[in-house]
Amino acid sequence: MNRSRDDHALAFEELATPRGRPYVRVAVTGEFDLADAQQFVTRFGKDGPYFMKPSMSVVPRGTEYTSDARKHLQTMGDAGPTATVTTSPLVRAAVNLMVRLSGRKNTLRMFGTEAEALAWLDEQIAKTG
Repeated sequence: MNRSRDDHALAFEELATPRGRPYVRVAVTGEFDLADAQQFVTRFGKDGPYFMKPSMSVVPRGTEYTSDARKHLQTMGDAGPTATVTTSPLVRAAVNLMVRLSGRKNTLRMFGTEAEALAWLDEQIAKTG
């Protein structure tokens, strides 16, 4: 899929959980390509503004991760608690594969709703914060 860089697949928003704990909500849409993966890793990687901050990625049905994007996401390294919200079986399968390859099973979880993801993020922040 060719799209202009004006048609961003990513939107970052700094919010607070119901208990007032800060986290970063990442809205993902369309095709998540290498440029998107690079932007994500830059923001959440070691020298980025969101390094080790809790986050929630919301990934709707129909979103696709290119193979280059999946490979690049594996380079990220340490990260704070990460919740992924999706109802798409294909997205779930792609994220599960990335989780297994990254070794982040304890810090990355998948959920069907944002409410479930926020409750989990609140618990994780309470444990680490």
